[in-house]
Amino acid sequence: MALDSYALCICGSGKKLKFCCQDVLPELSRASTLRENQPEVALELLRTLQKRFPDKESVVRELMGVLLDLRRHNEAVAVGADFLKAHPDHPMMLLLVSELRLVREGFEATRRLLHRAFQISSRQYPEKVAGLAYRVAMEMLQRGSILAGREHLALSLRLSRGETQQTVLSRLMSVEGDRNLPAMCRTTWSLLPIAGSDEVVLQDQRARKLCLLGCWEPASILYNRLADQLPTEGAVWFNLGLCQLWDGRDREGASSLHHAATLLTDAEQATDAEALAQMVDQLWSQERVYVVTARLQVRSVSELVSRLRDAKNVRFLKSHDHEDCEHFPGTDHVSEVVLLQDPVGTTGLSALPESLADLDVFDVVDAEAAAASDISSPWIDVTTSEALLERSLQFLREVLGDLIVTSAGAEVRERVSSEPPMLLPFELRHVRPDEMSSLEYRRLLGEGMSAGVEVWLSQPLAVLGNRSPLEAAGVPELRRCLTAAVLVLHDLLRRRDMDPAESVTFERLQLPARAAFPFDGSVHLGAFNSLSLGRIDVDTASGNLRELGSRLGMMGYVRLAERCFDRLLEQNQFGDWTEAVSACQTRASLARVSNNLELACSMLDRARGLVTGPDAFRIRLELDIRHLSYLLDDVRNPAVKSLLHRFRDQYLMKVPELRELLADQLTAVGATDLLSELDGGLAGGAGSGGGLWLPGSSAEAPAAGGGQLWLPGQ
Repeated sequence: MALDSYALCICGSGKKLKFCCQDVLPELSRASTLRENQPEVALELLRTLQKRFPDKESVVRELMGVLLDLRRHNEAVAVGADFLKAHPDHPMMLLLVSELRLVREGFEATRRLLHRAFQISSRQYPEKVAGLAYRVAMEMLQRGSILAGREHLALSLRLSRGETQQTVLSRLMSVEGDRNLPAMCRTTWSLLPIAGSDEVVLQDQRARKLCLLGCWEPASILYNRLADQLPTEGAVWFNLGLCQLWDGRDREGASSLHHAATLLTDAEQATDAEALAQMVDQLWSQERVYVVTARLQVRSVSELVSRLRDAKNVRFLKSHDHEDCEHFPGTDHVSEVVLLQDPVGTTGLSALPESLADLDVFDVVDAEAAAASDISSPWIDVTTSEALLERSLQFLREVLGDLIVTSAGAEVRERVSSEPPMLLPFELRHVRPDEMSSLEYRRLLGEGMSAGVEVWLSQPLAVLGNRSPLEAAGVPELRRCLTAAVLVLHDLLRRRDMDPAESVTFERLQLPARAAFPFDGSVHLGAFNSLSLGRIDVDTASGNLRELGSRLGMMGYVRLAERCFDRLLEQNQFGDWTEAVSACQTRASLARVSNNLELACSMLDRARGLVTGPDAFRIRLELDIRHLSYLLDDVRNPAVKSLLHRFRDQYLMKVPELRELLADQLTAVGATDLLSELDGGLAGGAGSGGGLWLPGSSAEAPAAGGGQLWLPGQ
């Protein structure tokens, strides 16, 4: 397709092609026309043109495009690199070559070229730089450099516009809200101020400007030079460590932060530096406890499922969503199973069976479609800790025998996740019996987590000189490292249900509580790292309590978030009832996380009573559905029947399809005997006399023995 001479010139000058690269326009137009059907001819034409006009970026770009069409990637990069030798600051060519190398070679090989492109091209082509930063962020997150991934996302967000910016924002929010990631790594960290001579201040300012552009290696070089000049200045080492972390050099960053912690005079800053360093050490430690998956080819899935159902210590799960399950085309996820171990004790968690492994059974339902994914037979995936894999496989071979086609030792094994060994005491694999309520089960899990802390307190830690935390508590020079170790432990535990209180561990080790500081809302909450958020005095905070509580909850500080919303509800200064209802719902969710079912339900009742207006029926229904899901944590709670009667009398006539949803919820918790509570009553026409109940009228029956019918929307 011929080039439009009145379009912007592809050299990036901002001028129209006719008035910029006019001298090469005829040949470029011809090459563009030939490119689609005769790329080799176009290539030769452009090579000849390049020899005549080696400094024409438009010619080089078109030549690189043809080479890429012909899948000659290395040649295209070489052409761009040769152009940059003569024009090292050309903004568009820097971006083009950076992108080509980043896609093929990754960030490490492209770092310096990328940082050059960020510095030169950000002003003229911010959105293209944003795209490169986003690509780097994805690579960093995939390899586990969480802090680097987050900062590259933040850089991309600052430079992008429109819908692209919304996409980047959504991805950044998903990282910040990902409870599977340590909170320390998904919040921002700020550089510390550095005092000194005019030259020191100037170098610090230069480094900060480079950080704003995402050029963290050049910034770290400047801070490294400052560290040579000011070897005892903790802020310099702290800033150096952050730049190294943001640049994806995690181990170097952790080392710098460890050193900074020994130099910083502010005790809280020193503790923060040490805690972040320890967290990065944990994430990148070679000592890991792995979760693995082993795949075994099998035959006769129907017989296999039958044998599993007949076997002892095998439980079939009912909660799996087969409709939205992702698996290979032409296959079906038949069953999700847990292999169990017998209880080891008689009380508490020890009286519950433990999970040996998770088992997923897959069958081939369309041989042709499955073959396209290299699937030729049914299979099972066994997922468990590496230490339990052999026992799990032995158990399966004893139960399934000749139905397993894969010979012993030939299973395809893959490590799918890992944790640091320090978390082994918290690896609670206990399975809730059907007859036990979720409420009781979570209470036992809470006890198990607290018991895990006691085990951790007695374990030697390398960061404490191979002393246990209890031993280190008596060594004053280890106080900072010990405090940081506790912060790291509880940051990791907040990713799990029923995490124990951090304050209890501090008291157990006789560590002083961290210094709290007031918050008035003058600084955006996004500017605080997670450790600073945890030190905010929520009892005196005068800023936006809703925003503060939500942020604390997102970072796993459930107890602090509860106090924020308690204060908010006590003040009762809401703009309208919708804000009050939202606050009640959030407080209910937090109470449920803390296993306080009574408070959670009372918050939903309070919210229900606040609802008014034309949408009252819908909102109350949504609240009651949530209320039921909470109550089913303890299915024998008398309030369950009362709530089911409310559904029967107030909703089912208006929304008959609601019955199926309620039936599914009751069936999922093994409470099918309660289905009868939805029958009869006013929805079934029971009672004589009858009457019409309108919202706001007396709750008494209009006639003795008569039923009351609530017509929604009246």
